[in-house]
Amino acid sequence: MKTRVKQLLVCASGSLSEKKYVVLDMLYKGEAHSGVVFRFKGKVFAYLNQCVHMPRTLNCQRDTIFDEKQELLRCSMHGIVYQPETGESISTMCNGERLQALRLNEVDGNIYINDKRVSPVQEK
Repeated sequence: MKTRVKQLLVCASGSLSEKKYVVLDMLYKGEAHSGVVFRFKGKVFAYLNQCVHMPRTLNCQRDTIFDEKQELLRCSMHGIVYQPETGESISTMCNGERLQALRLNEVDGNIYINDKRVSPVQEK
């Protein structure tokens, strides 16, 4: 029997324009975490909002997750940069390490995290 995965509503599709992002609180494997969902080159991506270098959110010091050119994801604390489509670090430090991707889908005008490891914060 297949386990049904609960979907966690992120936002309406129309409210997430190109290179904009949403941060949401969630439980990941039962632990409190922040997730980040963004649109890049027309596609929607989701990762745990945690730099691989140190346990800090990508937007911990600046209200952005992108670099100055809006081409790469960038941790605002130490400047570690990542490919938006894969979450792979391309910085010398942490080269090849990846942000933790989250499964999602965009259906019926909404974006949902659809990942069995994720549940809403209010759920115990």
